[in-house]
Parts: sequence; C-alpha cells; structure tokens
Amino acid sequence: MVIFRTLLLRHLPLGLDRPMTMVEHLEDLRKRILLAVAGLVITTVIGIWQYDRLLALLMRPAGLSHLTALTVLEPLLVRFKLAFVFGLVATFPWLLLQALLFVAPALSQTEGRYVLPLSGLSLILSVVGVLFGYFFILPVSTQWLIGQAGTVISLEITALSYVSYAVWFLAAVAIAFQTPMVVLSLIGMGVLSSARLRQEWRAVYAVITVLAAVITPDWSPVTMMLVGGAMVGLYELSLLLARIIMPGR
Repeated sequence: MVIFRTLLLRHLPLGLDRPMTMVEHLEDLRKRILLAVAGLVITTVIGIWQYDRLLALLMRPAGLSHLTALTVLEPLLVRFKLAFVFGLVATFPWLLLQALLFVAPALSQTEGRYVLPLSGLSLILSVVGVLFGYFFILPVSTQWLIGQAGTVISLEITALSYVSYAVWFLAAVAIAFQTPMVVLSLIGMGVLSSARLRQEWRAVYAVITVLAAVITPDWSPVTMMLVGGAMVGLYELSLLLARIIMPGR
C-alpha cells in the first residue's frame, strides 16, 4: 500500500501551479470518460467471449448444473448482462484510476495522502467482499432458499433470475465490506471520534445487525450472522486502523 501510494503521489498531477480553465476541465473529463468506456467495452467483449465459463463459475456456489430460459430473448439477455457485470468488475480499478486522475488537480499533497490510500483500501475491500460472498455466503444462502421449496414445490430456476440474484447478492456483500471506509471517513472528517464510537459500540452493533438483515435477500439467520459478523470484524479493524493512522481523532 505504501509503494502504491508513493507511485501515485509521484505521478498524479496534485495541486497544479495554476487552476485549470473550464475548457481544460471539460477536455480532461471527455478524455477520462473515453478511456473509461474503452476499458469497459474491452472487458465486456472478453466477458461475452468467456460467457460459458463465467456462467458456470457463477452457478458453482449454488451447486447448479443447468438453468431454464422462459423466453427466446432470455439467453441473449443473460449473456449481455453477465458480460457487462464482468466488464464492470474487471474494469473497476481502471475506472477508479481515471476518476483519481480527473480530481487530482484539485487535491493538495495533504489531501492526496488521504484520498489515495482510502481509494486503494476501498478497492481491496470490494475484492475481499466479493470473494467472501462467493465462497461463504452465496452457497449457504442459495441452498437455504432452494430448501424452502420442500417436496411440494417443483423449482425451475431461470437463468435471468439467478444471474440477477447472484450479482445483487455479491454486490451487497461488497458494499457491506465498505464499513471501514465509512468509519475512517467519519473519523477523518471529524464527525465522530474513535473514542465515541468505542463507547457507543452497542448502538453500532445494532445498526450493523439491521443492515445485515436488509442487504441479505434470503433473510436466512445463518447468512445474516455471517454478514453481520464480517461487518463487526471490519468495524473493529477500522477503529484499530484509525488509532494507528489518525491518532488523537
């Protein structure tokens, strides 16, 4: 992380000697958007090319071997939806870099020291959240939901519904893993102190429990406990990081 921050601080145009004009801002924005879209298009095409492998990979946690299509258009919609989501995830670091390059001229060296590590931390937390959801949350959740059909209901899972469910689930877990970002940002801006958050741990844990129940679409107690436990662990980790990198706040 230190090496990553040092390289970006050295190459990002932080604190320009003169303010950029409106035309220069718009030109830079157009350039960043074009580069971001180009990266997204390339990774989406790769997603279309590797569609079968991606779908099999997404089905693996649920233990599914096949899915059902109810309309003629559904296979095509699933292909493009899955490819686009793959492209968005794969291009996220590139999109984040373009956003940083766009806002960098308005940042001072001091602001850059906070923005860059937090951006890198957000990226790492997102990846860890997706992996945690894929290997630990999605299998338990899907099997629990399928089990609710019992012996009376014959369950036919459509491709579009499953892809939407799995993508939303992994995105929700990735968002839940942004807990340290929220805590560190509140402490860094002076809205709250780490001592106050430590004192109000019961209220924070209650909020985390509610959020874990909201973002888990299956309402399974096991899933809620896994997500809530991960958020509590990340919350405690964020307080520890705040004590190290922002002492006295």
